Amino acid sequence: MDILETMAAEITEQTEEAPKKRRGGRKPMTEEQKAAAAKIRAEQKAAAANLKPDVYVQFQETEANINDLVEAAREEFRKEKKRTRILSMKLYVKPEERTAYYVINEKSEGKIEF
Repeated sequence: MDILETMAAEITEQTEEAPKKRRGGRKPMTEEQKAAAAKIRAEQKAAAANLKPDVYVQFQETEANINDLVEAAREEFRKEKKRTRILSMKLYVKPEERTAYYVINEKSEGKIEF
């Protein structure tokens, strides 16, 4: 029984002393590296949540950027009503007419040619 006990003690000593190997061959990250990686992931997540894609309308040989049309509609509205806040906006694009129609705050209407 002494031999079995000594073998068991040697095995437990070997497993306690040997560091665990990670798969993939990567070294463990330090706390600073973990914090930096978490910060980068949080920034990427925030950027993905606030994504505003560039949307284009193409028709025959005409192309219009929707963001540019929205800005043009805002500027056109501001010419008439400088102090009114824009709470809602609907933009209707008719590429065959090269015109975008807008309705702001469900009251003011207008059109923009592009």
